[in-house]
Amino acid sequence: MKWNALSALRGLFSKHTPSTRGASRKKAPWRWWTRKRLPLGARGELAARKHLRSLGHRILDTNYTHKLGELDIISERQGNIVFTEVKARTAIEGFRPADNLGPAKIRKLRRIAEVYLKHRALTGRRVQFDIIELVYPADGRGKPKIEHFERAF
Repeated sequence: MKWNALSALRGLFSKHTPSTRGASRKKAPWRWWTRKRLPLGARGELAARKHLRSLGHRILDTNYTHKLGELDIISERQGNIVFTEVKARTAIEGFRPADNLGPAKIRKLRRIAEVYLKHRALTGRRVQFDIIELVYPADGRGKPKIEHFERAF
């Protein structure tokens, strides 16, 4: 490759480390102190998926969205299709995360589940609705306390 003034300017203004002739361009190393933490809900869903896998669930889908709303985790265990609603909060908020799940939300989740079953051609299967409640320490760091309510509604 022939060196020219344009390649020299490109090296000065790029986000990558400037390369010498013949060397490959490498990205600057990712600094651990600049990593952004996941939002509480996303961390809760990751922990819930890990918990479900440890119980023998096979995750079919996550964050299934429809115009009616969203299903957090859809899994299969022992022939049952399990729809899991994940509620994550910090301990400082003072109430249980599952308290936010009222009758209207339950009706909405059931409607979305019907749509999902029709969409995936799983209409003849047994269905179960679970709630996983995660309470993180007040500082937001560390492992959450997990409570799993099987067949919640």
